[in-house]
Amino acid sequence: MRLSAVSPVGGHDAVGGAAEVPPDVSFRVRFTWGFGSLATISYLNIVTALVLIYLTTVMKISPGVAGVIVSAARIIDAFSDPLMGRLTDHTRSRWGRRRPYLLLGAFVCGLGLPLVYSQHAMGFSGNPAILAFVVLVIYSLGFTIFNVPYLAMPVEMTRDRLQRLSVMSYRSVFMMFGSVVGSSGGPWLVGKLGRDADAFQTLGYVGGAFVFLAMLITFFGTSTAHAERVDEVEARTPFLEQMRAVADNKPFMTMVGIKVLQFLALSAGSGTTAFFVVMVLKRDLSLMALLAISTIASALAFIPFFRWVGQYITKRTGLAIGIVGEIFAQLTWLAATPEDSTTFFVLRGILAGIFSSAILLYGQAMWLDTIDYDREKTGKRREGVYTSVYVFIERLGYSLGPLVIGNLLQLMDFDSKLPLEKQPASAEVAVMLSLVAIPSLAYALGLVFLWFYRLPERIGDRERI
Repeated sequence: MRLSAVSPVGGHDAVGGAAEVPPDVSFRVRFTWGFGSLATISYLNIVTALVLIYLTTVMKISPGVAGVIVSAARIIDAFSDPLMGRLTDHTRSRWGRRRPYLLLGAFVCGLGLPLVYSQHAMGFSGNPAILAFVVLVIYSLGFTIFNVPYLAMPVEMTRDRLQRLSVMSYRSVFMMFGSVVGSSGGPWLVGKLGRDADAFQTLGYVGGAFVFLAMLITFFGTSTAHAERVDEVEARTPFLEQMRAVADNKPFMTMVGIKVLQFLALSAGSGTTAFFVVMVLKRDLSLMALLAISTIASALAFIPFFRWVGQYITKRTGLAIGIVGEIFAQLTWLAATPEDSTTFFVLRGILAGIFSSAILLYGQAMWLDTIDYDREKTGKRREGVYTSVYVFIERLGYSLGPLVIGNLLQLMDFDSKLPLEKQPASAEVAVMLSLVAIPSLAYALGLVFLWFYRLPERIGDRERI
């Protein structure tokens, strides 16, 4: 697919000529670009938080099969990410290389959410697992179409690494809001509407409309964002050669290892929280809203703090602090009981938010630095290819969560014919393993990868790793 060959906004004066220095990123661009993460994280978490409950309790698919379906759909879609990245790298349009796909992605994602939670109303007479798989592939493709070009944009916006940290701080804030909308707002709405098939369908329509509008705001709001012309030489470079160049970027590949483990931790934890609240804590799903609000409040409060601290420590150190703190926050769930007061959950949410803000801010900025490292080393623009690899490993990490959760529940006697409140004690153990043990282990392994990360940064008047 190639759009008409027209220069993008803010591009180079001539292909192959001297590149102009990108201007400072305006508040409007920072804000509306960051706003896109409200859409993408909501889109992900509305499904991650509840899709296994929907497939097992509404569609009556066994948890093991449901976990395989969700994981398989994400893995298959993951292989479209590199193709999407290459496509955006080579696209010419008056909107630049990336923005046309933001618009297309908004329409596909706006349709994807209602499809996921309307399967029971489609009148499909065959195996419900087949329908679920097809629908989830469509849903996942929508995410790829929007997210790959979206994440490639900041590298083009500015070459200043501190300014990139500022840009990513906006994304971190909106990711937190997206987490609230998806992982707590969705369960809250379904719980209030009775947790039946119609409640899930309503969530699909409401969530789809919300995501569609949020993505449109990002598309229109970033119209003045700096963009680069197509590198004609790189456009002719074979795809496998480009991928080998990515593999040779050691800092980037180290971040790949860290991110796969982080996404596994996030997927396992967020996909289990609804089960944990109902089955273990014996509470209503509205408790998830309380947890999310306390988490985002502390995260928002501490993002400016960690941004300030970033002037005095390396991002690598900041990320290590965030990971260690997040492991501690995960372990606090071991002390949770049905008799705990509201104060416990508020404090637990605050603790998680503090360290999540460090992981988000420093981790995202480090990823951008590793992509820019390739540009500095080779002089080539491969943001789309790098972003597609990043989204690929994101999908890989997220795909492992449902697979683990579903099979743990299956092995430990979860019964899809019983209400969540009446599941056996063994199923509760499976929930605790997925909520605490798997994320804690994944974050700990991420520290091992972080030890090998080597990309100097200027802190004050000295370069440090």
